[in-house]
Amino acid sequence: MPVHTLLPNSLSGMSDEVLGCMELKQDPLFHKIPHAKISYYVRESLRAGRLAATPYKGLSIRDLCRNNGLHYEITEASGKFHNVSFRAQIDFAKTPPEVILYASSLKGMQTVCKDILGELSGTAETESESDLDLLVDIHLAHEFYHWLEYRDKVFTNEKLETIEVFKLGPFTKKSSVVQCCEIAAHAFCKELLELPCLPNLLDYAYLVKERQLPNDDFMQQIGTCKKWI
Repeated sequence: MPVHTLLPNSLSGMSDEVLGCMELKQDPLFHKIPHAKISYYVRESLRAGRLAATPYKGLSIRDLCRNNGLHYEITEASGKFHNVSFRAQIDFAKTPPEVILYASSLKGMQTVCKDILGELSGTAETESESDLDLLVDIHLAHEFYHWLEYRDKVFTNEKLETIEVFKLGPFTKKSSVVQCCEIAAHAFCKELLELPCLPNLLDYAYLVKERQLPNDDFMQQIGTCKKWI
């Protein structure tokens, strides 16, 4: 069943802020964030990603990687580790760092990529290749943002306010909200590639399509995020 029938009006009402909030919910410390501060973390993270993309608008992400010495490899090897499937990851232990993209995992996203992002028309083979190329670019752009953070030693979560995670008498432990880096990377990717939505919508569409996430549950989460934002 096409994704657009599973997610009717999939882009309608799913603003960057709402999808950013969906990402923020993945943070292990999300339950510690005061509801009144959720919007702050989402909007500031989105702003960081958009600003970082400004100098690179109109440039090819693959050229950006090559020109900045960021190696990337597209491999047919399985991206599954400990029952978790990865589509891309960056290895900072290497010099220079290297992005690994797992083609087998990316190929499973091709249908939702077409349905959500509306790929250009053409022959079935051309469309398939175009979808996969776009997915590669999306994941490269996402990892490129993380590489920028690593290169400049300026991480999105560390620029934002910390949250209180534990308090015992006069002792208070605080922590940054790490998932803000992911929100910023999504925003960077959307701006650089001129996507119609934050790319994490593709992940949710895929989960719904594969029946790993009930559509009703997804829409309920969206509704909750709209209230917070």
